[in-house]
Amino acid sequence: MPTEATFRFSTYLTLALACAAVGYAQAPMLPEAAVFAGLAVGALVALYFVESRYALLSIPAANRLGGIVGAAFLAWVGYRVKREIDTGEFAHLGWPMLFVAMCGPLVLMLLAAKAARGEKHAGDYWTLHGTALAGIGLAAAFADEALCFVLLGLYLVAAVWSLTLFHLARSAGHVRPVPSPDAPAPRTAAASGDPHGSRTGFRSALLSAAVAGAVALPLYLLTPRSTAAKAEFGTASAEIGYSADQMVDLKTTGTLKPSNETAFEVVATYPDGTPKNDIRPDQRWRGRTHHQYSGGAWNRDAAVLPTIAPRAKVPLREAGEWNPPALGQGQYRLEFALPPRPEAHFVADPVLWVPDEPPPLAGYNEDHPQPWTPGYDGTFFWEPIQSLRRRPLRYVQAYAPRSDPDLGPGFQLESHLYNDARDQLRINPLERVKEYTDALIARMVADGTLPAGWRDAQVLLNRRTLLPREEHHERLARALCTHLATSPEFRYTLELKREQPKLDPVEEFLLHSKSGHCQRFATALVLMLRSQGIPAVYVRGFKGCEHLGDGRYAVKQEQAHAWAEALVEVVDGPVRRSHWLSLDPTPDGSAAGSDAGGPWWRATNNHIGAWFRHHVVNYTAEQRRKDLAALAETATRPEFLVALVIIVVLVVGATVAYRRARRPAPLRELDGRVRWFGELVAVLSAHGFVPERGETLLEYATRAAAGVGSRPGCVAVAHIPVTWAESYYQERFGNVPPSDARRTERAADLESLRRALESSRT
Repeated sequence: MPTEATFRFSTYLTLALACAAVGYAQAPMLPEAAVFAGLAVGALVALYFVESRYALLSIPAANRLGGIVGAAFLAWVGYRVKREIDTGEFAHLGWPMLFVAMCGPLVLMLLAAKAARGEKHAGDYWTLHGTALAGIGLAAAFADEALCFVLLGLYLVAAVWSLTLFHLARSAGHVRPVPSPDAPAPRTAAASGDPHGSRTGFRSALLSAAVAGAVALPLYLLTPRSTAAKAEFGTASAEIGYSADQMVDLKTTGTLKPSNETAFEVVATYPDGTPKNDIRPDQRWRGRTHHQYSGGAWNRDAAVLPTIAPRAKVPLREAGEWNPPALGQGQYRLEFALPPRPEAHFVADPVLWVPDEPPPLAGYNEDHPQPWTPGYDGTFFWEPIQSLRRRPLRYVQAYAPRSDPDLGPGFQLESHLYNDARDQLRINPLERVKEYTDALIARMVADGTLPAGWRDAQVLLNRRTLLPREEHHERLARALCTHLATSPEFRYTLELKREQPKLDPVEEFLLHSKSGHCQRFATALVLMLRSQGIPAVYVRGFKGCEHLGDGRYAVKQEQAHAWAEALVEVVDGPVRRSHWLSLDPTPDGSAAGSDAGGPWWRATNNHIGAWFRHHVVNYTAEQRRKDLAALAETATRPEFLVALVIIVVLVVGATVAYRRARRPAPLRELDGRVRWFGELVAVLSAHGFVPERGETLLEYATRAAAGVGSRPGCVAVAHIPVTWAESYYQERFGNVPPSDARRTERAADLESLRRALESSRT
């Protein structure tokens, strides 16, 4: 490469950033890519320091190195192909995608090998930059994290900088053209206005990259998104969403990606028809309930719950009218709109009902609300006729705010089938979960979170149960839920991993990984409650909603969520009632949010990652619409306009101050012996030749002489500025003052220079 250090550094930096981006993006899928990237970056660093001291490889030697690189790559490809045939590790990708992925290490090896060639010409540099750009394309295809795109941004700046200096080096003749016997000799020119070539060009390159980014960002935000499915690279991933027919399998690994599709819509209105615009942002929407856990999965069947009494009034089938039950102050109605053949019926949780009154739910048959049928376990079901299932489904729910939004209505359990049904909800197949929960409860008793003596010492089957008494079930259930949701040792993440696959996923979660998504947190809590004899079930549905205005809300697939529900006894004076208590153990109560807990830097990284997934990786037409709407809303706010004016004023003020600070100051008069040099500066400045900051007197005189010589009629006096500068250096540093005759001659020359410049202006 050229000996000019700035150009060498910019080129090597560009190549190294490309290697780092490829290795980081492909490492989750191909761990070898990170090794290849490390070797490539190390080789580039070594070449940067070696090149200016020793001669690099000749063309034959470079070709031999290329052959070795190719052979090593083919050997690695053969190993990878055989491994894929034996294990099917990347069966979800398919062979074409896998071969594309394996091009990444080839790019890394080629960059290092090509850079090792000595006596490079312009074609070699174009090849290096083209190969690096191909690697960046691969990295962008595999990139799934914000840090990788930071590397891509740094590469963009370095590439613009390096190509700028490459152009200047070619113009100056420092880079040989592509060898061709028929090509004429190139004409060269100075690559920089600085006589010593010390300007790096980084400022102009950075400005060009910033302008390109400022133009590209609005185009990216405004470009319509394709509705076609995109090619998926990297590790297996699944979208966050609700599927009623899919088994809940905690052994699944990979990355969960948010889906912005709408699951269903809800319209909330008060009895007088006015819209309700303040539904809680953490409102849960109940889907299906599961009760049997085995081998890391929940069954698909609905739970068999204890029989309760009294129940909601059984509706008459022939009755076409539905009157909602009286649920109390602030009652409103929720009207649901689901697509045809929905995965399940979703209702606001908890379902509120009143004994001996109509059900709180009714489905629309034609335009008439048909009451749902209450079950003997307090649930409600609706089987729309086949003709309705082919159309979007509509049904309505009566609802009201409660002081405790997690506690369902109270009821009494009937005697028959009570024990069998409740015992089904106490089954915990994992003994180590009980050991973990017992130790946790012991710590809670020790620190005063739970009272001493709260265990039941009754004897059952010749053994002391030592389980919590029923009056403590609610307090214990809330304490265990709070522990999972707030303990810093647990972390929410969408990156699902299994480091110890031989263990049950819940055991691995509680005892080792302590990280996962809502399904792991909810399952762990259900089994922890069951280990203490508290009946509990696993609930799937959604959490949260997006307000669309006028009482309309949309629930997105990315808001799919899971939580636990416990059957607890609540004592209210002399009356004891059973209640279903909803418990959300997920940190921050997030259904599809970013990782929670941990130090501030982790939280910051998680927020950036969530933003990146929404606005880059999974940027859809719906997300674009939301972003533009949010931008329009923000741009019309008075505080935004005021802040914008303040920023403009500050930028303009800073620009003016910066330009004044950089305004070239007149050359100082060092002493009386050289005061005369200011006369030359005054003459030249009057005609546009102003000294620049940091410029020596000789540099200034040389630049001015070149400018004077380019004006008509001034060639004969173009030497005068340099002659004056030499006289100045003799007197200032050599202590050789000019003679009287030299002073007279110098004054005459200055007058000739002034006249020639004035004549050229006219």
